[in-house]
Amino acid sequence: MFCRASPRWTLPVARHCARPYADIASAAPINTRLKLDLKEAMKAKEKTKLSVIKGVLSDILYAEKSAIAGASFSRDSDADVAAVIQRAIKQRNDSIQSYAAGGREDLAKAEEAEISILATYLPKQLTTEEIEAKVAQAIKGLSVAGAGSKAVGLVMREVDISPALAPKSKVAEVVKRLLSAI
Repeated sequence: MFCRASPRWTLPVARHCARPYADIASAAPINTRLKLDLKEAMKAKEKTKLSVIKGVLSDILYAEKSAIAGASFSRDSDADVAAVIQRAIKQRNDSIQSYAAGGREDLAKAEEAEISILATYLPKQLTTEEIEAKVAQAIKGLSVAGAGSKAVGLVMREVDISPALAPKSKVAEVVKRLLSAI
């Protein structure tokens, strides 16, 4: 980088080059994209985006440190990071409902803006119809009847839907609904 002994090395070499990550940013893992966008938000002085990204990165770090004690978590796994982002979106949706009930539309709009920022980091989410098709296929394969907790657990284990593509709560809701219809 910098060398004080030689005046010809006073500027970093990469300063005049094109940004090396510009073309791979969309294919990069979510955590890498968050870090790159954090730098861009700092440069552009976008306060809302900056605070949202910092919060998510903090949640990721917390999840990684708490995983040491028990469950596995990897910041390089898009599924794990997407689950953290989905949890943040769920918290903001709960806040929107509270603010709307309290008559604070300005705070609800701010939360909606944060949700739109977070949603850009998630992969394309599965629709309810796509989830229903996968769940129905799993139910047919298991030939499970009844809506008991054991049946729901069996189907949830059999359904192969990544948490990055659909929240587990939404999948569980579809499983319960389809099992009760049988």
